[in-house]
Amino acid sequence: MAFTVRSPPYTYFHLSLQSLAPQAQGQGQAQQALDEVAARSYLFAALQQYLGLIGTAVSIDVLDVQGRHVWIRVPRDEEIAVTAALSQWVGARGVSLRIEARGSWLGGVLARKADTDAKLWTMQA
Repeated sequence: MAFTVRSPPYTYFHLSLQSLAPQAQGQGQAQQALDEVAARSYLFAALQQYLGLIGTAVSIDVLDVQGRHVWIRVPRDEEIAVTAALSQWVGARGVSLRIEARGSWLGGVLARKADTDAKLWTMQA
């Protein structure tokens, strides 16, 4: 017996933090690191700016945050709205979230970034 999932319930995104403002002298990449709270606030701001109050109701699961990279999961029906919101959003501090990869299966999104996915597979901190 074979089982095929034709329409997966979620879409997975690999995002990276980008800075548009030039960094002041002496400030390194350490200040560009994300945490889960900052990632959620950036995502919330992007969705609110693009969709208004409806955007704040989009369910987003933050799966992992590593340095400037974050992996999220959203309901499949919200994929286009999240993509559009992130594509046009630039934060007040000159930051934006770039979509590095997007797909219906987490394994496919992780496999596209071989240099950063090793820790996700082994669950190392």
